[in-house]
Amino acid sequence: MVTLIRLARVLLILMLAMFAVSSVIGVATPETGMVEKVVLLAMFGACVFLAAQVTNMATRLTRRVQSH
Repeated sequence: MVTLIRLARVLLILMLAMFAVSSVIGVATPETGMVEKVVLLAMFGACVFLAAQVTNMATRLTRRVQSH
């Protein structure tokens, strides 16, 4: 069960990392407008926040499973 939790955590973090990289690429392109850049930067921040939440949740689940 712990391996499954860790696998899910890695997959979710990889997915969020792909979104974060794509938002950084979107900000770096010269065709992107100012409002779009703000939205993409907010999306990048949300990806970082969600990755931290996924890690915290996976850590709590791992501890709970190991204690039983």
